[in-house]
Amino acid sequence: MYRYLAIMLLLTLPGIAIADDHQDPQMSRGEMLYRNHCIECHNQQIHWRDGRIAADLNGLKKEVERWQDAIGVKWTEEEVNEVSRYLNSTYYFY
Repeated sequence: MYRYLAIMLLLTLPGIAIADDHQDPQMSRGEMLYRNHCIECHNQQIHWRDGRIAADLNGLKKEVERWQDAIGVKWTEEEVNEVSRYLNSTYYFY
């Protein structure tokens, strides 16, 4: 009985570890970029504060461009657009 349980455990654990290595298939590229490069310094509170710099979608895009330059990630225009769309659909709703 214990041998059977040990074998089953050994067979299922690698599958669990492999599954954890894959990213959420529902995560957008913008969200992935934001999580990988921005979340270290940002939390949800920064997007909800009263003193927001961005007042519209174009302003939001300019802020994403400014900060990606500041941290040196060199995103393409499409990546900046994707992060801007993610932030807008998650926090700003412009």
